[in-house]
Amino acid sequence: MDFPVKSTAGFTQYLRREVQTMKSLIRAACLVSLSILFATAPALAGPSGGCASASVSITNGSNAITPGVSFLIYGLGTNCSSSKQRYVVSFSGMSDCGQKVDVASSTITFRAGQTYGFPVTYTLPYNTCTGPWTATIAISDQGTVVATGTTVISVQ
Repeated sequence: MDFPVKSTAGFTQYLRREVQTMKSLIRAACLVSLSILFATAPALAGPSGGCASASVSITNGSNAITPGVSFLIYGLGTNCSSSKQRYVVSFSGMSDCGQKVDVASSTITFRAGQTYGFPVTYTLPYNTCTGPWTATIAISDQGTVVATGTTVISVQ
């Protein structure tokens, strides 16, 4: 191996220059890597600006229900945006005396303009008070509710 310098002092200076060059190259590579990362990484805070609509209905053959009986809650959700969206679709119920229940929840990917139907069978608890019982479907985008639908049935 042939070095450009012949003395020990000259060799030391040569190594220092090479080390400084390597440090500069490593810094430049790190800066380029970070700039690529930040230029391509999506922002994680805030909703994606999704657009959705929702509706819900209850099917049991009448306008009233008795505690302990199962019935069908049918929700519809539509992605009205022009791009694919990932939404959390949640069903809940609320009795007239404030008894709230989370019925079901799922994360669904909707294509642009796609509508999904969500049939959920639910058994009304025996301790549900009489009066109106409200079923709600909520569609959320990153924690922000973007659409809801409600319907009411009478508990006897």
